[in-house]
Amino acid sequence: MKKIFDLFLSLKLTVILLALSMVLVFAGTLAQVDKGIWTVMDQYFRCIIAWIELPVFFPRHLNIPNVRIPFPGGFLIGFLLTINLLAVHMSNFKVLATGGRRVAGFMVLLLGILVTVGVMFGWGTAPVAATESDAFWRVFLRLGRGTLAAVVLYGACVLLYRKRAGMVLLHGGILFLLIGEFATAQFAVEARMTIKEGETVNYLDRSQELELAFIESSNSDYDKVTVLPQRMLREGKVIESDVLPFKVKVHRYMVNSNRPQPLESMSEAAKAAYPQYEGYGSRLYVAEQREVSGATGAINAPAVDVELLDRNSGASLGRYVMSLWFYPNFVNRAWDMPTNFSIDGRDFTSYFRFKREYLASPSGSPYSIKLLDFVHEKYEGTQMPKDFASRILLVNEGDDVERELRIWMNNPLRYARRTFYQSGYLPDDSGTVLQVVRNDTWMIPYLACMIVFVGMTAQFVQSLGRYLRRDA
Repeated sequence: MKKIFDLFLSLKLTVILLALSMVLVFAGTLAQVDKGIWTVMDQYFRCIIAWIELPVFFPRHLNIPNVRIPFPGGFLIGFLLTINLLAVHMSNFKVLATGGRRVAGFMVLLLGILVTVGVMFGWGTAPVAATESDAFWRVFLRLGRGTLAAVVLYGACVLLYRKRAGMVLLHGGILFLLIGEFATAQFAVEARMTIKEGETVNYLDRSQELELAFIESSNSDYDKVTVLPQRMLREGKVIESDVLPFKVKVHRYMVNSNRPQPLESMSEAAKAAYPQYEGYGSRLYVAEQREVSGATGAINAPAVDVELLDRNSGASLGRYVMSLWFYPNFVNRAWDMPTNFSIDGRDFTSYFRFKREYLASPSGSPYSIKLLDFVHEKYEGTQMPKDFASRILLVNEGDDVERELRIWMNNPLRYARRTFYQSGYLPDDSGTVLQVVRNDTWMIPYLACMIVFVGMTAQFVQSLGRYLRRDA
């Protein structure tokens, strides 16, 4: 155990870990030439072991064999750096206070932790508010709350560590930042909300997760929806559900698909190799396409090729290709191409779509947002946006909330642990697109930066004082 502890104390290990992290960042950046940014994030950084493909380091025309090299992933390197930091701290920084000073130090430390947790989870913010101040003052106030927490923690470090208080606080801030990044990677969720003027929406589209949804229309007050998550859509898998009168066989999952083209416009060779689909696939050509580069900012449009089978005989009930292009919220309501079919007298509508999350407050009460008005102003004589804003009505009957609010550029709405940003707009300014983020650790970077800043400042002032006294 002592040998392991000494290993983590060594400067050589720190240098190696930093070098590994730089290689990983370099490889991940080059990989975005061929892959989407979220694919790279999962394959290189948000994993224990990254599998680096050798061709990413060479010009693509050289046709380097696609050898995959195991390499420490971002999570593993971050974990080892955290252990390294803790080992250095435990070895070099000992609590010097004794007696009453020690007790007081730990009490102030507890107070600092409580203030930090309070700031992190919303102390000093309103439960329902669209920010009325500009971006500068909003950031300034967040840094101010972070500074308050940092000053209290520094007071505890002075009581416990005396002259080394600044260095201890600095190390704590760096550790806090590492932990915050891990929490963000694991738990932060990004989604979009698309609303036309006059429309009321009560769900989000998870922008990084997909699902195959079957909606059964009936005479009841609501449609029955069955969803198959993306993880189940593996090639060759046959999926059964107790609520569906058919099985679903997955022929192919496509990480990206082409913009649908009229099938009659394709070459004879392409039409001959094209499966016999029903629905839109019988007249539109949809095929797998190479994943677009994350460096271009382009968005991949996954698709799935599925066949419906009779639950008893296994006979085919129709083969369909469903692309994200068909989902209206992917193309800003320009297209709406559902797959419709009937089986055993039951009518179904199917979409391959972003994973849908229905809105609910922390109390469990559902809520909705209605777009009352959308304004899009441009600089005179140009197409450059000057301002675009959404006037919305937020309704949560369970929590007795009904408020008219305005969301505009750099001034988001924060409600129910989510932040709604003005992100885009529909064609002809007919509606709005809101970027919705849930990140319960979003204040950690502000807190960590101020903790590091206070620690560095204190250490600098203390060192400068000693230097001046020595020269006096």
